[in-house]
Amino acid sequence: MVNPYGDEQLLRPHVQIPAPKLEEFFGPAAAKQRYRLPAEFDPQQGLLLACREMLDTLPELFVQIVRAARPHVPVVMLVNDNEQWRHAIELLDSHRIPHDNLHFVEIPHDTMWSRDYGPAIALGENRQPIALNAQYDSLTRVDDDDVPIGFGLQTRLKVISLPIRVDGGNLLTNGRGLAITTQATLDENQARGLEDDQTLDLLSRYYGAEQVVVLEPLFGEPTAHVDMFATFVSSDTVVVGRYDPARDFINAEVLDRNAERLEQVTTGNGPLRVVRVPMPPHDDGIWRTYTNVVHCNGALLMPTYPRKDPTGGQAARDEFARLLPGHKIVGIDAERVAKLGGALHCVTMNLGPIGQLPHFAPPTRHRPLESAISTAELTALNRD
Repeated sequence: MVNPYGDEQLLRPHVQIPAPKLEEFFGPAAAKQRYRLPAEFDPQQGLLLACREMLDTLPELFVQIVRAARPHVPVVMLVNDNEQWRHAIELLDSHRIPHDNLHFVEIPHDTMWSRDYGPAIALGENRQPIALNAQYDSLTRVDDDDVPIGFGLQTRLKVISLPIRVDGGNLLTNGRGLAITTQATLDENQARGLEDDQTLDLLSRYYGAEQVVVLEPLFGEPTAHVDMFATFVSSDTVVVGRYDPARDFINAEVLDRNAERLEQVTTGNGPLRVVRVPMPPHDDGIWRTYTNVVHCNGALLMPTYPRKDPTGGQAARDEFARLLPGHKIVGIDAERVAKLGGALHCVTMNLGPIGQLPHFAPPTRHRPLESAISTAELTALNRD
């Protein structure tokens, strides 16, 4: 990848990379090549975790995710500095987790919500992997926003920076031309000066989304992301949550309408099959979900809330086991991360067809990076 800003600049904190210009993507001079984002249920050659916030606030969750994913997929962990790297190693060693299939890469980042800002690994017409760098939060989370560029430098992947905001948690694809999102994606890009047809055109060209189904977000849920209530398990099957109307009448209707909309969709294999799973209660203001899952090559990491909803959790687990025969369904307690605004899918990023991972040099930075956000502030920060 040609880096016009210089490697050293990208490794320093809080250097804002200029956003690409719209005219570069539309009109006669626009690039004609098309790309495709594989599905998360497709083979995965890496799973990304961001350590900074997670090590400090959710060490148990960090250990559980690494322990469950490592036997099935290489786990790539972002660290800000040498101290953070050593902290992660000591934590994993204390739980007797082997180091094989684990990789650490020194890239500045602010938060643990790597799904939304991490690189989306797509395939070009020559089937070579590239990293898509959508816009994120350039005001308060500068380092998060620049992670795809730093990741491209470390892996020597070509990086394409896009003029649209596409949070990873708000774009799910079946890998065969169909993607689902919520109205929030269109609204956010309207605020950036894009017409809806421009946003959809970029999703088609760079994410392979020839058909984009725009759904309603959950009413009152802060992120407005589709991964809070849906997930693909195959190219022609999508799982959608279902609320008990007695607990949440408004969102029961929202999800019923979304399910009905998806049932009208046709895939390359015929009509899209919609399967419903229960949604956990959120009467205490904490938005829990069973669809915020992580696909790991024959294993599925599923959030659970054993103290709040043991019955619903078992029902969701049984449904995923039925839909994914031969898969290992691993339940991970996500109650604490739910209090911060997400679940398992939110704090991981599938690296899909990234290819052979390079040997990453050990982190060399010996002092923690200055951050626009303190660790204390992070504990109360929602991922949007």
